[in-house]
Formats: sequence, structure tokens, C-alpha cells
Amino acid sequence: MIPDVGQAQRSLVTRLVRSAVLWALPLLVIVALLLTWLYRNQTYRFFDQPLDGTVTALIAAAEYTDGRVVLSREPTDDDFQRALSGRYWVIGILQEDGVVLPLLTSRSLYEATLSLPPGESLELLSDTGAEMRAAIDGPEGEPLRVVARTVILPGTSDAVVIAAAADVREAARDVQQFGGIATLLTALLAAGLILAVFIQVRVGLKPLFQMGNRVADVREGRASKVEGEYPREIQPLATELNSLIDHNKSIVERAQTHVGNLAHALKTPIAVLRNESAGDMQADVVQRQTEEMHRQVEHHLRRAQAAARGQVVGVASDADEALAGLARTLARIYARDGKIITSEFPDNLVFRGVKRDLEEMVGNLLDNACKWAERHVQLSARVLDAADGRKLIVTVGDDGPGISEHDFETALKRGMRLDEQVPGTGFGLSIVDDLAGAYNGTLTLGRSALGGLEAVLVLPGREDEM
Repeated sequence: MIPDVGQAQRSLVTRLVRSAVLWALPLLVIVALLLTWLYRNQTYRFFDQPLDGTVTALIAAAEYTDGRVVLSREPTDDDFQRALSGRYWVIGILQEDGVVLPLLTSRSLYEATLSLPPGESLELLSDTGAEMRAAIDGPEGEPLRVVARTVILPGTSDAVVIAAAADVREAARDVQQFGGIATLLTALLAAGLILAVFIQVRVGLKPLFQMGNRVADVREGRASKVEGEYPREIQPLATELNSLIDHNKSIVERAQTHVGNLAHALKTPIAVLRNESAGDMQADVVQRQTEEMHRQVEHHLRRAQAAARGQVVGVASDADEALAGLARTLARIYARDGKIITSEFPDNLVFRGVKRDLEEMVGNLLDNACKWAERHVQLSARVLDAADGRKLIVTVGDDGPGISEHDFETALKRGMRLDEQVPGTGFGLSIVDDLAGAYNGTLTLGRSALGGLEAVLVLPGREDEM
């Protein structure tokens, strides 16, 4: 399946900006709507205050005398005196359909009346003293805001409704204008926020862009490592890239070394075959030397493969199983020589690497210890915490003669044999040291508690969760 190029090459900046916009824009819209709603409520609250005052003044001034409603004093607002001015008051009997049958009105109503919403009118009829605020149509169809209350006037037992209303168009325009301003400011704020997020993302991701340029420099041969100082969030990435670069270099260097080792190992058998071919060739000599050549070729090929696997990420194997198998196998092989192998390690050890590499390293150490031991060989393993992660510590000791401290380094060199009387090629400890280095581990030689040589192998490891 061919991948979607557009999807694969989507800009990280675009993704971050888009994700910020997806939550910021709805939030800004909600804030704008909330501010408009609050402004509208506040505007109508101030708008209703004169109407409340008018209704209160009418209640205080109205009374029922000689079968009609009279006022001791009328509201002083001149708009109540001008016909159809947009400000009205009425005292009357409320019908179920909301129409107020006027008993007394302002001159501005010009012999008209007010009609309240039917649903809210029923609440006023059922509850004397109740108050209503609503939007209604005026005598000429203009939008009004009305405040109405039901009261019982002195001199009568019947409830009447007293209502005051005013044209709300100017207040509505103010609310609409505020909504437009809030929308414009929200749009400007959104644009500024998007720009700010874009700049912030570009500045925040600048170290990544710089790292990309440094990687390109390495690829083009302009630099040997990813250089520069980076924030602590991406510094591990730069460190891992440099480790990968160093690992690739070490693979090439080890490959060159292995080729040299192979040539060195084949040089002597080939020379013997050439010399023997000059005279009477003995079949057993040819066979032995041919087998030696084959063994050396296979050995160095396996070694090169293992070195290349040395830092493969995500590979793990059961170390306790491999160690137990090696101990059993070598114990059977050297049992005829009276050698005893004792082992001590927990059951949940894990080697962060390929199992056969661990078997080759520990197998070489055990084989070397069995060759030199008088009787006892001891194998132990454990996991310890280190600054660069958890480490698998494998220790192999014997009760043989051991070697002096100044020979420790010599014993780890390839092809070096400190005693020619014991069979071997001189590559055993060198192989272990090289493979341990491939896993960023170490091989250290010292004096064993049994009296002979002790080899301590440090490798990446962990303990399984039980």
C-alpha cells in the first residue's frame, strides 16, 4: 500500500497551530456570546429602572373614588404627555387574553391600550402582587418593554393591573452594536492568537529545525556528529543520534578488524597447505588444516554478525535460561576431567540483547575457566542499577593458577596465548571483550575468591516483572 504523501509530510507547525485553533476559537466565540448576553441583561436592567419607578409611583398615587380610578399626581415625564411618544402607562383590568381594559392611561397612549403576553397574564391574574417583565408590541407595532404588577387599590376589592412600557429599539441597537464590537474584537483576538501561536510554535520548534540541519550536515559529510546544545526535552534525541552514528562507525571499524583477523587466521593453514603440496601431501594434514580454515571462517563470520547486532533496540532474551544451559552443557563436557561447575543466579534475569551472543560470551568464559581450573568453576549473575541503566553482571571464577595483574590486558588481545600448552586459538577472551563492547558493556579480569582468574562481564539487562 502506497502511503499518503500529503499525510506523511504534514507540517508539525501546522498540526500544532491547528490544534491550538481548534480549542481557542470555540472558547473565544463562547466568551463573545457570554459578554454580549451579560451586556444585554445589564442594559435591560438599567432600562427597566425608570419603568419600575413609574409603576411604583402609580401604585402610590392611584386610588378608587366614586367608582373610578384617580391619581393624586401623575408621572412627571413629558413623554407620557405626547401622543404615541413610545413611553406609556396604563391602569386597567387584565383580561385572560392579555388585553388590558383601561381605567386610566397616559395621554401618550392616545386612547389605545396595551396587550400583555397571554401566558404571563394568567400568572398575574392568579397572584395579586405579582410582577411581570416582557417584550410586547406598542400601539403602532413598535417593540416595547413592559413592567406590570397586579394590585388592589384603596376603595375597592378588585385587582387591577398597573403597567408601564417604553420603546426598546434604542436599547436593542446598543446591544446589537455591542455584539458587533464583541464579534470584531473576537475576530481580531483570534487572528492575533493564531499569529502568536504560529510564532511561538516556530520559536519553540527551532531547536528541532536546527537538529534537522545538523543531521543533514552529518549526512552530507560536513560534520561527524550532531553538534549543538538543545533543550533537555530533545537533548536525549541528539544523544541517541550521536550514539547511532558512533555505532555505525564502530561496526565499520569492527568489520575491518574482523577481516584482518580472518586473514591472520587463514594465513598459517594456507602456508602449511602450500608447503605440503610441494611434496608428498598427507591426507590427514590437509584435512586438519582445512577444518581449521573452515572453523576460523565460520567463527569470524559469526563474530561480525554478532557485532552488528550489538546495539539493536528492543531485543531481549532470558539470561537465566541461557546461563543454566551453558552450565549444564559444560559440566557434562568437563565431568571426565573432574571439573565441577556451580552456579548461582535468580530466575528472572533478562539480557537486553541476542541470546546466542550471551551464550557465546559466557560460553567462552566458562570454557576458558574449565580449561584452567584445578577442580571448581563458579558462575554467578545478578542485576544492578547503574547511572546509564540496569546492568546484568555475570561473574565466572575458577580455582586455577590465574594470571598476574600485568597480564590482564594482554589476555584480552586477539591471538594472544599466555600458555601454549593449553589448546586454543587465543581468541576466546578477545571475542568476549569485543562482543561486550558491542553492547556498551565491559569485560574485567581479576583475582577470584577461589584463587584463580575471575572474569566479570557487564552487559545491559533487567529483571522481569514477576
